Amino acid sequence: MNIPSLSRSALILLVAAGTAAAQADDLAAGKQVYEATCSHCHDTGKMGAPVLSEKSDWENIDSIQWAEIHTLHLEDGMLRDAAEDPEKGITGEQMEAATKYILSVLATE
Repeated sequence: MNIPSLSRSALILLVAAGTAAAQADDLAAGKQVYEATCSHCHDTGKMGAPVLSEKSDWENIDSIQWAEIHTLHLEDGMLRDAAEDPEKGITGEQMEAATKYILSVLATE
């Protein structure tokens, strides 16, 4: 048995498992942000928002970046900036997590 090869393989498996767990945690965090902040409009289509359960509403999502959406929603008053309103605001990182969650939902439909 080649111990160094086995150790390398074990390390690769551990890293892969850790990466998968981190991604699952990121999606769970994104789901929390979505449910607390985004679902009010994206579950119902309020104010013309694309509805999460309607994949066709999101056809052009690949051309939009999460940072652009965050900026647009701050400008149009849909969101508050966490720097200005820590209790009700959303950070760029939270927006990114919510976007990753949305994309994961759309990928499974």
